[in-house]
Amino acid sequence: QSQIAMATQLHGIGDLIKRLEAIADACGEKKKEDQPKDEFLRLKQRVYVLLEEARKDIHERQKLLNKRGNCKETIEKGHSVRQALEELRRALPKLQALHKKAQNQRGAKGRKEELQARYQDIRILKRHVDELNELFVSCQAAEETPSANLFGRPSGVGGLRELGRASPEDTRRDLTSQEEDALAAMKRRDEDIEKQLSEVGQALGRLDPLARQIGQTAERHRLRAEALTAEVDKTEGDMQMLNKRVTEVMRYERNTSCCCQIVLMVVLLCCVGFIFQQLT
Repeated sequence: QSQIAMATQLHGIGDLIKRLEAIADACGEKKKEDQPKDEFLRLKQRVYVLLEEARKDIHERQKLLNKRGNCKETIEKGHSVRQALEELRRALPKLQALHKKAQNQRGAKGRKEELQARYQDIRILKRHVDELNELFVSCQAAEETPSANLFGRPSGVGGLRELGRASPEDTRRDLTSQEEDALAAMKRRDEDIEKQLSEVGQALGRLDPLARQIGQTAERHRLRAEALTAEVDKTEGDMQMLNKRVTEVMRYERNTSCCCQIVLMVVLLCCVGFIFQQLT
């Protein structure tokens, strides 16, 4: 837009520059600007651009009509304005659908103020689209009025359609200071949201190596815990085997002591019998 505004006053040079930029963009030679990550913000930014371009084309078309009358350039600009209006009409339902989808998402209660602000943005944009449409219709009505007067029909006669049309002086205007302040506030809010998103992305980028390191440390600790568990299981098996051996040894000692006591008793009885025999 700045290049078109700085262009020379040669006839049709603006349209040629637009076509060349469109061709360069389609071929991938033109560097694309950074687009917002949020689809709602991207679509709303596109609506801003369409509103500005369409309003500018309407004013330029009206100047050409006043200066040269109906010509090729006025027809092309009128066609571009109709295309912009059609795209704007399709964009508004998309914005409403995205807003409704955001309301149904998890955590929507924590974003109540942001969702309310987006709803107000949609209302303001719809009003601007309606005003732009009325401006274009009024300009077309102003074109039809001189041709009607040529056939002898007064400009005030034409039924409800003629009476319902607004005056070109009332609709051919720029944005008011209140509307400009509202648009500026919307843009500032969008920039703040984009800044916060970029800060969150940077924080996540800084946390990513730390998270990876924590994951690697946790993996090492898990392997060590598994090794310790295996050692504990092995030690428990060894303890059970040792307890079994101790039990066997104690049973063997008990049996051995019993045998020794029986032998001693037999020997003692033999000795007593021998002594008794010698005495008798």
